[in-house]
Amino acid sequence: MPKELRIKSMSKKKIVLSVRSLCKDYRRPSGNMFTVLEGINLDIYDGEFLALVGLSGSGKSTLLRCMAGLLSPDRGTVSYANPSPENMQLSAFVFQNFALFPWMTIRENIAVSMPKLTKQEQHVRIDRIIQLVGLKGFEDAFPRELSGGMRQRVSLARAMVSDPMIMFMDEPFSALDPLTSESLRAELVRLWAQPDRKIRSCVLVTHRFEEALQLADRILILSSNPGTIFRSIEINLPRPRMPNSIEYKEIEEQLEKAFGQLHLDKVTDDTEYETIAPEIQPIQKPTEIQNKNKTTSPIVDKNMEESKLNKDIQHTKTKRVKPLINTNLTLVEGLVSRLSTEVETTDLYDLCEDMGQSVDQVLPAVAAAETLGFIITPGIRVVLTEEGRKFASEHDAEARGKMMRYAILKLPVVYSIYELVKNSGEEGLEADIAIEQIVMMLPFEDHDVQFQTLLKWCRYANLIVYDSDEEKLFIPD
Repeated sequence: MPKELRIKSMSKKKIVLSVRSLCKDYRRPSGNMFTVLEGINLDIYDGEFLALVGLSGSGKSTLLRCMAGLLSPDRGTVSYANPSPENMQLSAFVFQNFALFPWMTIRENIAVSMPKLTKQEQHVRIDRIIQLVGLKGFEDAFPRELSGGMRQRVSLARAMVSDPMIMFMDEPFSALDPLTSESLRAELVRLWAQPDRKIRSCVLVTHRFEEALQLADRILILSSNPGTIFRSIEINLPRPRMPNSIEYKEIEEQLEKAFGQLHLDKVTDDTEYETIAPEIQPIQKPTEIQNKNKTTSPIVDKNMEESKLNKDIQHTKTKRVKPLINTNLTLVEGLVSRLSTEVETTDLYDLCEDMGQSVDQVLPAVAAAETLGFIITPGIRVVLTEEGRKFASEHDAEARGKMMRYAILKLPVVYSIYELVKNSGEEGLEADIAIEQIVMMLPFEDHDVQFQTLLKWCRYANLIVYDSDEEKLFIPD
């Protein structure tokens, strides 16, 4: 548990937890160190419900665990105010996967968080919390007898029964179906509004905007690589909140724009990764003699394509390596085709509204199209490039496929692994070698996600095939 420290009130709010210059590092399997969180400074106030959102890999759960004392920061401090009363538990944690003991009854699972209380005191508190969270009648049931929603109620009850000063929740509803999630969120809103609530503050990690908007008083958006605080958004709306109200929609739009800008900045920032791709030798020209009548043969066509590709690759080596975006390239093709019908440029939010999709649904396709060079995103506008317009206007399936293969192969990560696979010949390239190459080129990214995305994109473009039995990559015939 982080050390206790008396913290003086700032302004009119009492600070119950203070984070200063927090940094957290991890060592990858390759031995390289990378920083997940760097320079995090934040205060959590008495009576505040705080939500943490951010891109994948931004360190939301790591920050939550550092604040809860489940992880120790490598640098910086986490400090709690002195509890009042003095015997008050500092914190409790609600996990994503319920984390219940299957051999214990519901009553016994809840009692685990109160080892210092007498049996009589435990009995009184458990009866109170079971009534509060709607578990009356299930006290002697086992977890296997309950639905997912009921089991998560048990997790909430176990965290709340000890009356902690701060309750931490790591995506507590993500494993539930939408209706159950909505029901539990409404239940949490009701519990938070109880006048006799002992819990002083709550911190929630979520990837769902509606969850943060319904529950939080303040939303912190985290950037990634390494994780830092990108923006803070205050929500001064009474609970329960009406999603159709003008005030709610204004804050929702503010959150979506901030998150969208963060995502686009991540994709378009040329200073994000250092290029550490290996030296790529130019593809050797075929020795066949060109036809004297200057009629272009298929061999010469291929030679010209490879020459242009080599030139583009050498050009990209002066830039920064960008990660592959884990999305379906069919969506990218659809996005590019949709943009080609626009007479004028459109912004991301108008585009999402026209398509009937939320920003977080469209963003991966936008990011992937940007990575492939089909669009640019100045500010929040989405604009087709010349290559993107050519791609959208090409109706021949074979020619369109060549353009997609070319766009994918220009990406340094793909090209470097493609060359390794090609040079491996009929033996094929071991998957571990490809993953090591990804780790070297993109040390801050999840290498498993990057590898699976590379396979998906290369399979789509018929560049590389993967034999899962041999765990090897091959060039298709």
